[in-house]
Amino acid sequence: MNDNEIINEARSWINTRWIHGQALKGVGTDCVHFLIAIAKTFNWIPQNYKPPVYNQDWALHNEESILLKELEKFCYQINSPLQIGDVLTFTFGKCVSHAGIYIGDNKMVHAYMRRGVVESSIEHYKKYFHSAWRIKNA
Repeated sequence: MNDNEIINEARSWINTRWIHGQALKGVGTDCVHFLIAIAKTFNWIPQNYKPPVYNQDWALHNEESILLKELEKFCYQINSPLQIGDVLTFTFGKCVSHAGIYIGDNKMVHAYMRRGVVESSIEHYKKYFHSAWRIKNA
């Protein structure tokens, strides 16, 4: 896969509405399941991988990030310049609870609760930024 394939796949999810715990392109997804679907498309993670079940409002009541624990299984944290396909994480609530895929030009595609899958400038979410991760098998 090349950068354009990653960008095109991520963008092909745009306008999919937000539905917690789902990953059906054009129907509904949340930020975690969107990333899992992208990763499975490119065989970055096992096809049979299923994330732990979590409540939609987990981050409002818990300081432990399920998202970070799961990312550590398949990714490593980076401090170097971003590359297309990197995962960006954000803190909303008490812990890291949101993520998107970097598509270059300071933009990411992510499933945002009230807007569904959208393309956004990462500058818009800068104050919530936590960390960047790279897939081990990408």
